[in-house]
Amino acid sequence: MAWIPRFDRILLNARVYTLDAAGRVAEAVAIRDGRIAAVGRTSELREWAEAGTPVEDLGGAVVLPGLIDAHNHLLSTSLVLHEVQLYDCRSIQEIVDRVRERAAQTPPGQWIVGRGWDEALLLERRHPTRWELDRAAPDHPVVVHRVWNKLVANSAALAAAGVTRATPDPPAGARYAGGFERDPETGEPTGLFWDRAKRLVLDAIPEPSEAQLADALRHGCRAYNAVGLVGVAEPGLAEREIRAYQRLRDDGLLTVRADLLLGAWGYAPAEREPELRRWIAGIPVYGGFGDDLLRLAGVKFLLDGGVGDRTARFDEPYLDEPENFGQWVVDPEEYPSLVRWVHELGWSIDTHTCGTAAQDLAVRAYAAAQSAAPNPRLRHRVHHAYFPSQQAVRLMAAHRIPALVSTPFLLHLGDSFIASLGLERAARAMPMATYLAAGVPLASTSDSPIADFNPFVGMAAAVSRRTVLGRELDPGERISPEAALRSYTLGGAVALGHEATRGSIEPGKLADLVVVDRDPLAVDEAALKETRVLRTMLGGAWVYEAS
Repeated sequence: MAWIPRFDRILLNARVYTLDAAGRVAEAVAIRDGRIAAVGRTSELREWAEAGTPVEDLGGAVVLPGLIDAHNHLLSTSLVLHEVQLYDCRSIQEIVDRVRERAAQTPPGQWIVGRGWDEALLLERRHPTRWELDRAAPDHPVVVHRVWNKLVANSAALAAAGVTRATPDPPAGARYAGGFERDPETGEPTGLFWDRAKRLVLDAIPEPSEAQLADALRHGCRAYNAVGLVGVAEPGLAEREIRAYQRLRDDGLLTVRADLLLGAWGYAPAEREPELRRWIAGIPVYGGFGDDLLRLAGVKFLLDGGVGDRTARFDEPYLDEPENFGQWVVDPEEYPSLVRWVHELGWSIDTHTCGTAAQDLAVRAYAAAQSAAPNPRLRHRVHHAYFPSQQAVRLMAAHRIPALVSTPFLLHLGDSFIASLGLERAARAMPMATYLAAGVPLASTSDSPIADFNPFVGMAAAVSRRTVLGRELDPGERISPEAALRSYTLGGAVALGHEATRGSIEPGKLADLVVVDRDPLAVDEAALKETRVLRTMLGGAWVYEAS
């Protein structure tokens, strides 16, 4: 009698995009001990089914590798899911109405937090003010965050934070100190805060407990599984946030594989930066400690600001601001030595770089560190990677430095890029086709909660390169649906150093799979964006099934 292999589960009658090196499309997958055991034809694997082995006929459905977002603030997003959502607001009145609606459901005195407005998309082309928010919620402290780097607080929030007309401006020349806006006639704060000055307000909001963070993560994991996400790199955490992840894992409720990155220079609160060396050096392990579900993986730097608020660091000035080249968050003279120090401690590095000058600096520092002390296990990468110079592209290809592109930003933030840089410069943002042609490892990310964490929204944005207002960004940098899918699967695995275990459907890899309602490689970008996940598998077990 012929030997019959043992399987724990067999999936039959599907269209399986393996994304292996040959680009094979299979019909069936067998799973054993949480890993892919065999991939092939339905007739082959059906013959191997033993009595009692669960066999599931998928009825011709499309199966993809589990999706990976290589730079995603899952914990912050989990908290944001309970906030007032403002991403699709197109006027200040819409913002006010949504805050008023939440206030009607919230006991007086409790904080109301919203997120997602962008003045480039608002009818008024300006930020809301404290007084407009006062009309919506006079009995609640309110904070509404811009998509990035700014917030507006109402009068009750300013009172809770102790901010008045007498509050001094941040010290002149303080590096990345930020500030807040005053009414030019009265000197009263308008409610707008930016950069680190936001802490003046945010420090007044009660912090959630570790248990509350873990509970929020539980809900966030389900939301991510519902769009096919089974892996993230979570950048910029402190101790209590790391413990929240561990708590959820110990409870058996963590259903998204998470690589955790320590919040370091530029990302950590300003008052904590002096102790970062002691904290990082004192961790008695190096990057990669943990298992396939949860690991300490790296260190996060934030080198410059953002394009929409004109703080990303460029070699050319912003539109109509000839003296504004953006700003450095970390001292550019100090940054290379910090990279070398973290590299030699054995941690991978993820650096936020939005402007050309910032990306150039990060790429040079990575290349120098790897040349001086080669360590192929480390995957230093640049996040956002909007506007690379030709030299940066060459160095990234030569040293295999991944570009983590924030693909949904093209849709959600592209109009703010145009407002800051002009259409000609903004159109070159995130040159994915250039990266791929040069051999630069490419991974797509959402940077959620800055943009939509749904990977199919990001894939559609990479394929279409159109903003939410319908403006086209360099069509020569469009990539194919298959390349977009790879950027959320094998591309993410490569960027994080997990290509041996994740990112494709091949024997020996973890059984992370997604079943979807359409073929994402055979539809237009509008249909791609609306792809619906039917089931999500993590390590051989279904963790999400659509009702």
